[in-house]
Amino acid sequence: MRALLTLLACLPFTLAALTHAETFKVGVELQPYLPYSNVQDGQYLGYGRDLLDAFAAHQGHEFIYQPLPVRRLLSDFLNDRVDFKYPDNPRWNADQKKGYALHYSQAAAPAIDGVLVKPEFLGQGSARLHRLGTQRGFTPWPYLDEIKAGKILLIQANQIDSLLAMAMNDRIDGVYLNPQVIQHQFYNSAEKSLVFDPKLPYQDDHYFLSSIRHPEVIKQFDAFLSSQAELVQMLKDRHGISDPLSGQ
Repeated sequence: MRALLTLLACLPFTLAALTHAETFKVGVELQPYLPYSNVQDGQYLGYGRDLLDAFAAHQGHEFIYQPLPVRRLLSDFLNDRVDFKYPDNPRWNADQKKGYALHYSQAAAPAIDGVLVKPEFLGQGSARLHRLGTQRGFTPWPYLDEIKAGKILLIQANQIDSLLAMAMNDRIDGVYLNPQVIQHQFYNSAEKSLVFDPKLPYQDDHYFLSSIRHPEVIKQFDAFLSSQAELVQMLKDRHGISDPLSGQ
């Protein structure tokens, strides 16, 4: 009898978990951007994968990851071909998102984007920035006015390696990207690294999980980020994700 009462006491929670456990398709970026994310042999990897997997396991959901080129990812997301988009940010493609009721999570990861230069150019200011490189699909927000006015030529490339080579060979004056991604590219490399210049305009921001049709899961994700803050920090530490401005 005692065993039966115990089973009955647990049953509502089990049924609730089963009721709320679902399978979702998460659209992710098909590009190398470690330590945040990467795709190898069709498999989504990096901090984003570990974080979302931990949340799915905690909640009882199953996430199927769909790596897509950046532009197609937004299109598939807005047209309900994927349930979630990661990473996302309310400022990204704001014009294309008009008319859609998007739901954004709490911040899932810090993301500072700024200009990296050769060490000898550190602290020389923005007057020397005539050719600025960035990855295709990225928007150098702090420099848009200068780009539109023709004061800065924006050069885009599909591969980060190409941008780094152009900067090291002085074909561009700086690279606008996330400093931690650049540090990861140069990790264990004998090649001299570019350095983040905090005196140049930068964007201090975060990555978010977004959804149109599943605000309830976004709320679950927010609760997970709060209740499992120690686990989330452990994942950040494991992947070397921190605030690049700390100690500046």
